[in-house]
Amino acid sequence: MKADLAERIATDPDFQHLIKRRTGYGWMMAFIIMLVYFTFILLIAYQPQLLATKISAGSTISVGIVAGFLIIVFSFVMTGLYVHKANTQFDALTAKIKESHE
Repeated sequence: MKADLAERIATDPDFQHLIKRRTGYGWMMAFIIMLVYFTFILLIAYQPQLLATKISAGSTISVGIVAGFLIIVFSFVMTGLYVHKANTQFDALTAKIKESHE
């Protein structure tokens, strides 16, 4: 009985749509985050003088410190975007699928 239910859900077009959207969104988010992280690492490796530049004449804070802080903020924002989408669109599709197979 459970195997039959799992098979019916797996072949449900709504379920396949959910999996496709969730997987695509996850990969897109991962790509964007990795692009930002690796860009920062490459800047550290190949342009350290750029990151060592002070943000103003008398400042002790460098561009690298600001960039690092912004990357952390960016990570929180991206996590929030994923959680929002998961809690709204993905959960709605999941509820629809569960409802149609009860």
